[in-house]
Amino acid sequence: MSYEIIVVDNNSQDDSKQIIEKCKNIKYIGSANNVGFGAGNNIGVNVSSGKYLLLINPDVIIEDEKAITACLHKAEEDETIGVLGCKMLNEDRSVQSFTSTIARYGKILDRNLLFSKIIPPKKYKIEAIMGAFMFIPSKIMKECKGFDPDFFMYSEEIDLCNRIRKLGYKIVFLEDVSVIHKNGGSTPNRIWANKQSKLSTALLFYKVHGFFGYLLYHFIYVFNICTNFFLMWLLDNQYRKDFFKETKFYFSGFFKYISIPILYRRKIGKGKRQLKAK
Repeated sequence: MSYEIIVVDNNSQDDSKQIIEKCKNIKYIGSANNVGFGAGNNIGVNVSSGKYLLLINPDVIIEDEKAITACLHKAEEDETIGVLGCKMLNEDRSVQSFTSTIARYGKILDRNLLFSKIIPPKKYKIEAIMGAFMFIPSKIMKECKGFDPDFFMYSEEIDLCNRIRKLGYKIVFLEDVSVIHKNGGSTPNRIWANKQSKLSTALLFYKVHGFFGYLLYHFIYVFNICTNFFLMWLLDNQYRKDFFKETKFYFSGFFKYISIPILYRRKIGKGKRQLKAK
């Protein structure tokens, strides 16, 4: 089995270039600026020549090549598969949770303390694969025009999976194989990461549901905040700390939420700038 390894350096400030250039058979591509997760992957995809693409984060450890071969064999068996992923494990071997649905209002209401008691959260089928490990046929990546560069980081893989599904391809999750993901290893600033995650989720809802669906997303989110504020006093102190922290992250992007319908379009790459938290 032949393969190529392409490393896209998103303007790192360490000695990555010197280390990688010592390795044989690795194509190194340096970027003058940090263009974000999706746009960075697009750079590598555009110079690739293989039948399949395996997008891997720098904080992913593949201990067993079965994770790769299982994806390859599955894709070879079924040409209707658009993207494959596998189980992500923390370093202590616990399974990482991931929002595997695409901009579902029900998933937001599941966080409402009152609604979750009245209507138990339902199980959703997997509609998206975590971007840290994505196996995609090259022709499908080209057909859906790659990642949307309007997203700087977070939710771009969900947006990509949504467009792959709209083309009629399957999203497949392999539970019997796994890789280790040092979650957050490539984003050490957790405060910034939380702010960025909130902005990207809002942009995702706008891209998927349009302007009125975008307004509905914020209405439900604020409704949850108001409801949970009165009910959280019945819970432990840790929940209250997390509540105030998450609420602060959400409202930190208030002015950018207003700008999203003005600066961005639902079509990929039509935004006037990347959506990035300060």
